[in-house]
This record gives sequence, structure tokens and C-alpha cells, in this order.
Amino acid sequence: MKLYMIRHGQSETNGKGLWTGWRDVSLTERGREDAKAAREVLKDVPFDKVYSSDLQRARQTAEIALPGRSFETLSMLREIHVGSLQGLPIRALTPEEQERATAEGYTSWGGESRADHRRRMREFLTLLEERGDETVAAFAHGGCLKSMLCEVLDTVFPFSAIRCENCAVAIFEQDGGRWRLHSWINIR
Repeated sequence: MKLYMIRHGQSETNGKGLWTGWRDVSLTERGREDAKAAREVLKDVPFDKVYSSDLQRARQTAEIALPGRSFETLSMLREIHVGSLQGLPIRALTPEEQERATAEGYTSWGGESRADHRRRMREFLTLLEERGDETVAAFAHGGCLKSMLCEVLDTVFPFSAIRCENCAVAIFEQDGGRWRLHSWINIR
């Protein structure tokens, strides 16, 4: 089984340097161009099933990157919940607070812990295993790709150590009951 996890294109809040989390925002024009670039990477892949986060920026990316394909939306593919930080400038936190947030998550701001977000990614892998499709696309968020990487590698890294550009494509494969990272493609 292969899983192609695709981060959404640039969103309105990405372009402004704001915390987004579960805030439902659209793609920018650059985000639409990002999705077209992802289309080139994905165009020859015969997907059995396509999923998307239920948030608008991921759905819009799926529609552009895989035109004409139907997809199932899942709330479990949402970005990590950043609580009261949603809509605030990323620089509103001190460097120490930013480091704590990327290490532990956002429970201090009424959001989700990294461990909880990682559990959601494990639940998604379990769903895929139960359904048994061979080649799957999932349009999600940067935190999802990073949490999935931590889950598959069974480790924890600081999120700041992982470069995950808009429309990055992380390819994971399951072989013999074990998930592995196959490839990580930053399109830009």
C-alpha cells in the first residue's frame, strides 16, 4: 500500500504569517499555483481512493491537483488544533513559547497536544489498513505530514527540523505490516 500525503497550497493565513489550525480559510492565488504544481507530480499515479481534510484549503487543493476526482472528507485529517492562537501572528509568541508549542503542542492555548494529533494520524493509517486500497492520496496539512512522519518512524522530532513546504508530497508505504517513509518531495 502507498499513501501520498499532500499538504495544501498556500492559504490566506500562511501568506500573512498567522497561526491557522482549524480556522477554515481559502487558498491564495499562489496556493492555486502550488496545487497545479502538485498536479504535475501526481498526474500519473493511479489512485484507488482520495481523501481530504474537511477544511477548505485542503479540499481546494484536492480539486485542483486531481481535477474531476471525487474524494472523501475526513475531520481526522485536520491540522493540529492551535486553540486561541488561531488568527494571531506566529511572531506573537516568544521564541521559548514557539519552541514549547512545536515540541509539546498547543494545550496551553486550549488546543491539541502533539501526541493527540499523532494519534489521529495513527487512526487514519488504521482506517487505510482496514479498507485495503493499494494507492491512496490524502490532502491535509503541514502538521499532519510531520505527525505522520513521527508516527511512521516511531520517533519525535521538533517540527522546526522538518521542511514541509506548501503542497509538499510525503509518500509512505506499508510492506509486511510496517509503514515506512518512501519519499518526501518539496515542490518549491
